[in-house]
Amino acid sequence: MNVVISADMEGISGVTSPADVNPGSAGWNHFRKIMTADVNAAIAGFFEAGARNIVVNDSHANMENVVVDLLDPRATLISGRHKKHCMAEGVTKDTDALAFIGYHTAAGQQGIMSHTYSGDIYNAIWLNEEICSEGYINALYAAELGVPVVLISGDDLTIEDAKRYAPDAGYAVVKRCIDRFTAELIPPEKTFEIIKSAARDGLSRVRKPNLAKGPYTMRIEFAGANQVIAATHIPGVHQTGTREATYTFDTMEEVLRCFEAVTILGNNSRDAVYG
Repeated sequence: MNVVISADMEGISGVTSPADVNPGSAGWNHFRKIMTADVNAAIAGFFEAGARNIVVNDSHANMENVVVDLLDPRATLISGRHKKHCMAEGVTKDTDALAFIGYHTAAGQQGIMSHTYSGDIYNAIWLNEEICSEGYINALYAAELGVPVVLISGDDLTIEDAKRYAPDAGYAVVKRCIDRFTAELIPPEKTFEIIKSAARDGLSRVRKPNLAKGPYTMRIEFAGANQVIAATHIPGVHQTGTREATYTFDTMEEVLRCFEAVTILGNNSRDAVYG
């Protein structure tokens, strides 16, 4: 059984604030080791449940966070930017299951460091008028290839979000959200077993996904009008409000790749002081 693990960082054990996850900071150097431990917990559970091949896709920020010499040697690692399918890189029609480690809630929602792809240029994002978290968009892309999501780890609100797109998955709550940068934390030595057990359980009941099919319309509310102007340089992306843009495609691969381009242009249009 072939498994891909998409590993983000905001939902990792012990993480509460940007200082914990910004590449190059002292906090990041510490928590990337815990991130690797959370990934290793999932790997251990998947192998116990019969996995034969596991690929880990580093999906946070510069995508060079997982510490390769601490990674379970039974897995391989996709590290670095840029990737054609971003957080879902490595998922193909030959993949049997997908896992989300260290995930979080969507832009504009409560949850530890909630955002969708970019921390401060999006107020909210909807896909076919459903609130769009990273988990939701990546799960829909995987479903297009027939690949189910079998594990999600993160805070309690992330798990609630996951229940709408991965109802049969294993769920690993590693912290409880109090506010966007405040959490009640479970020590990593306990979350290792929580993640491992959820991975084992999720893979043992794997089934094909049953999610909505295209066409897909993504509606984006930006933080500033300047980001809309930047995004609409992309053919097919239309301004639908002062701070809103919309586009429609038949496939999730097209939606995902366009969203990556919108995010790049939106971030490049952002001013350091005024946003």
